[in-house]
Amino acid sequence: MSWKGTLALLFLAASALIILFFSGRSHTRSATEPLLNLRPVDVTKITIREGGGEIVLNKQNGTWMVGLGSLSSAGSDRANARLIRSLLEVAAGITPLDILKPSDLKGNVTMKSLDLKMPKRALTFFDGMDGTSRTLALGIEGASKDQIYARLNGGKTVYLIPSDVVETAFRPVEEFRDPRLTSLDPDLLESINYTKGSAFQRISLQKGDSGWNLTSPMTSRGNGNAVVDWATSLVSSKVDHWIPAGTDPVNSGMDSSAIVISAHESGSKSPVTITIGSAVAGSPESHYVSCSDRPGICIVPGLARFLEVTPSTLRSRQPKPLRLDAVDKIEIRIHPQEQTNNQETMVILSRKKGSDDWEITGSGTGTLAAVEVSTWFEKLQSLTASTFEPSTPEKLESAGLTHPTVIRFIAHLSENTAEEAAGDLILAEYAFGTPRNGVVSFREGTSSDLMIVPESALELTKGPMQNP
Repeated sequence: MSWKGTLALLFLAASALIILFFSGRSHTRSATEPLLNLRPVDVTKITIREGGGEIVLNKQNGTWMVGLGSLSSAGSDRANARLIRSLLEVAAGITPLDILKPSDLKGNVTMKSLDLKMPKRALTFFDGMDGTSRTLALGIEGASKDQIYARLNGGKTVYLIPSDVVETAFRPVEEFRDPRLTSLDPDLLESINYTKGSAFQRISLQKGDSGWNLTSPMTSRGNGNAVVDWATSLVSSKVDHWIPAGTDPVNSGMDSSAIVISAHESGSKSPVTITIGSAVAGSPESHYVSCSDRPGICIVPGLARFLEVTPSTLRSRQPKPLRLDAVDKIEIRIHPQEQTNNQETMVILSRKKGSDDWEITGSGTGTLAAVEVSTWFEKLQSLTASTFEPSTPEKLESAGLTHPTVIRFIAHLSENTAEEAAGDLILAEYAFGTPRNGVVSFREGTSSDLMIVPESALELTKGPMQNP
């Protein structure tokens, strides 16, 4: 090939590249192609500009935050993730309804007449994956209210797009704040401390392997359903609105009379502290509230039920759960005052080797079927207290618990010894007092409280031999 032919080929190739470059720069999206070419999951920042104001949304460590500007000196707050997700989905789905090329912008239809030469509203989406940004400037409405003219990245092409992105994005900054009071997951809570009025009233709860327990003002097993319902109602509360920044906390009841709740989530380094102030004037069901992990004071409705909590409403009213299959021996010691012959009676139930049945020894003999023992045991476990009394010496004596009838559940841990009781472990001990006014006091182990149960519970002290 001659040098002239080679030169011609090089010229044609260069021309093709120039045409391809400029055709790409002037590419106009079709009416079926998404305008922003946006992947919501890749967006890490959004700015919403309207007039002279700006809302900035930043994704930090997977959590969206909203800049509060002049609303708070704290700078930012946890954002409404659901609203941001909706905004990104709407933005990613924008498809032009019509396209006006630069040649179409003439006469009365110009960038200026469409309010796109110096637009008053704009949305910018920053892509954290490739470092690019997409700015959508918004102008006047189209022929109908559900349409609006837009301009992309300062380009010369105008797009007519659905206006739902405007309704989603352009709203007060308060609406971009997370409406949930806390971001705590009720299922992950491991401790809660409730203090009212300078620690004069305190309730402490700790979650263990077997569920929730009260550790203050008494040690007791918690009522799982009651604790979960109570805790969920608090951490999942919804904010009605935020009060103006700079409001004096004392005017909202955030002083020594406030209720302070500290809730710690598993895996978290520090607890979230919620301070509940006074009721809102004219709305006693609503209270002023602040939360340690977000700025400002808000108003939360429907807290009255939560504030009425007492240790009694959160504690279990039944004995601690006990598995019958862990029990090898049951001792029932009936005090002489409960016997017509005025002698103490001891009945012992032991598992028969190689069988599910139980053998009776002590003050009685015979064999009991497994179903008889389990039925009786389930009734013991389902005893429910109507109220509680402190197990002071005076109360123990008046309740007849200084010489009670006792049911003891024992596990035998060792069989390699000549001593019959060696290795015995007491799993639970139930003590019953004497009846008075239709009720009887029931004490579990060395509990600091007495459960007050119906007098009919005394029938269970006769054992499964006379199962009612």
